[in-house]
Amino acid sequence: MKNKTFKSSSVATAVAIGLAVFLPSQVLAQESEEESVERIQVTGSLGSLPGQDVEAVFGFGKSILETPRSASTISQEQLERFSVSDIDELVAFAPGTFTQSFFGVAGSLDVRGTPGETYFRGVKRLDNPGNYPTPIGASSRIDIVRGPASPIYGPAKIGGYLNFNPKSARASGGQYLDKNEGAFSYTLGSWDKSIMTAEVGGPGKIGDKEMGFYLYGEVENSGSYYDNTDTDQTVLQASFNIDVTDNVLVEFGAMYHDYDGNQVAGWNRLTQDLVDNGTYVTGTAKPLDTSGDGLISHDEYGAVNIGGEIIFND
Repeated sequence: MKNKTFKSSSVATAVAIGLAVFLPSQVLAQESEEESVERIQVTGSLGSLPGQDVEAVFGFGKSILETPRSASTISQEQLERFSVSDIDELVAFAPGTFTQSFFGVAGSLDVRGTPGETYFRGVKRLDNPGNYPTPIGASSRIDIVRGPASPIYGPAKIGGYLNFNPKSARASGGQYLDKNEGAFSYTLGSWDKSIMTAEVGGPGKIGDKEMGFYLYGEVENSGSYYDNTDTDQTVLQASFNIDVTDNVLVEFGAMYHDYDGNQVAGWNRLTQDLVDNGTYVTGTAKPLDTSGDGLISHDEYGAVNIGGEIIFND
């Protein structure tokens, strides 16, 4: 067995020594460049899992993370980021919810296959399948709960419900706004869409008690793809919060909503007069307000005018 001996020349030896000296310095330079690279980390939240208490689920303070219920919360940041204009667009954020088929008017949602309830600040509103659009522009958060409401809310539908939380002077952490703030917007769109909103809120004091207020107003005068179909509505909302003691908080407010529109998808008696002038033939139905005072009294309830004769249904 023979062992071969390799002999290096002087040139090869010089190249090997040069590489041995050069490579470590090159590696150190690369490591220093990597260490000097500026790293940018972007963080943010849309408030889809808020940490504050959500009373809409059980009736007492529990966050979504601590609630063993199937619930979704759509924050104000989400409403603004995704340009949510009516409740029919909330189906993209809450699984198990669907739009109702009531002539195109976004009144409420179907939750788990049944019409859902609508609450405003925990107070049950009138059943609104599609009579008028539910205004959501004045909301700071919308809670959608799948399944029946807590017994604290009284009888409710089994599918689920929506609870609208109005804009308030209290921030998500429970503290009042540091200073007065407000906003103004004007929206223009196709088919003569025109919406103007204004809002203002801030802190205050009543004697030595901390308080806050928030005012919101919305005026819409929009047209539609359909002829003789306009939408005129006014929304005014006020919210007040007062700290009576360290453990007692009083919240109150009011909303005024005036809506004028019609349901275009339910027209099934097409006439030329309807196309030209918007006159819709409704059949033999007559107004229940037989006295013409603008109200339906107890005596007029159930009145039907057939052939000029008033018949009262017991």
